Amino acid sequence: MRTSSDSGAGPLLRAAAALAFLLGLGPAAGAQELAFPGGVIWQLRLDPPPAQLPAFDDHSSYLVLQDGNVRAIDHATGETRWTAPAASSVRPASSGRHLAGADGSMAWAIDTSSGRAEWRHELGAGTDVTPAVTPDGPVFLTDAGDLALLAWGDGHEVWRVRMPGAVSAPVEASGDRVWVGLDDGRVQAIRLADGSTAWSKTLGARILGMTAIGDRVFVGAVDNFLYALKAGDGGVAWRWRTGGDVVGHAVADSRRVYFTSLDAMVRAVDRRHGDLRWQRPLTTRPVGEPQLAGTQVIVAGVAPELRAYRASDGGMAAAAPLPGRPLHGPFLAPETAAAPARLVVLTAGGHLMAIGQTVEPMLVPLDMTSWKKLPPETAPVTVDGRSRDRRQAR
Repeated sequence: MRTSSDSGAGPLLRAAAALAFLLGLGPAAGAQELAFPGGVIWQLRLDPPPAQLPAFDDHSSYLVLQDGNVRAIDHATGETRWTAPAASSVRPASSGRHLAGADGSMAWAIDTSSGRAEWRHELGAGTDVTPAVTPDGPVFLTDAGDLALLAWGDGHEVWRVRMPGAVSAPVEASGDRVWVGLDDGRVQAIRLADGSTAWSKTLGARILGMTAIGDRVFVGAVDNFLYALKAGDGGVAWRWRTGGDVVGHAVADSRRVYFTSLDAMVRAVDRRHGDLRWQRPLTTRPVGEPQLAGTQVIVAGVAPELRAYRASDGGMAAAAPLPGRPLHGPFLAPETAAAPARLVVLTAGGHLMAIGQTVEPMLVPLDMTSWKKLPPETAPVTVDGRSRDRRQAR
């Protein structure tokens, strides 16, 4: 049953998200410094590997297991927070409070704090793409070409609209809009409030992926261009040609946009004007989207490693080996009171691991015992590998 808090939260959250959208606060606005390569903080071996790529939020990774369960893994400790019965034929998505997925045509939502099932809703047709999470609820694209928003509170259908053509890119949501990329090169902006079309823009080729950051929507298409569209009206602010299809999402800070493409390159272009700032060749084909961690851009490829490039000039900063090739771009779990920032990644061998600053025991100075300073003549020193009294050393 939908409670009064459920019914009131949607408009408030949507207003807050819209304000962040207008102020230009994108996903990378909270990017934190990361100790990279650091070390392996924790690692799990999943046998058999998960049935889908994980969903992530600031606190947990969510794994769809092949036995029909979903497991929540704590980012700080690697421990299982809960396991809940829920099969999913798509990669699920988390809003932080709710996890949404679908088993064929049956959509569902789980409370992320407890693993409690919240609702199930029959979509009327199957779905094979990850839902887009919004402040009001998850948006599902069905095989029949319908886009449907379901309410977080009880799963009821808020609106449903038929897409004007075949959808070729994952649905993107940010602020008070939902963006859909079509096979004929159109980008459709859908209003979250009622499902109506805000604008439609036709680009040069089939749409592969979109990333909404602040007042721009960055779009990759098969004509090898990265387009920057104005989120308000769909106008083309700039475009940049690459040597291959743009892979996954882009990430951005206040000055640059960073993205990878299938010509095995990582690039940084000016966020406002699209001018090239730097480009660097990768050793392998990129996988998923890059991750922005403070002053570093972390890239995954088909090789069993993660590589970090300096955001300022693209110089190679560091590399971290993995026990298998990564299946997706690394997720940056933010710093909390209990743990520093860390990267979480799943490899082809079923290894889920967190990489970052490892916690070592505090080093106690040699002249400190129980917080009392020892007289200098009794403090030990090391000579020729042996500990000796200072007076003996003299």
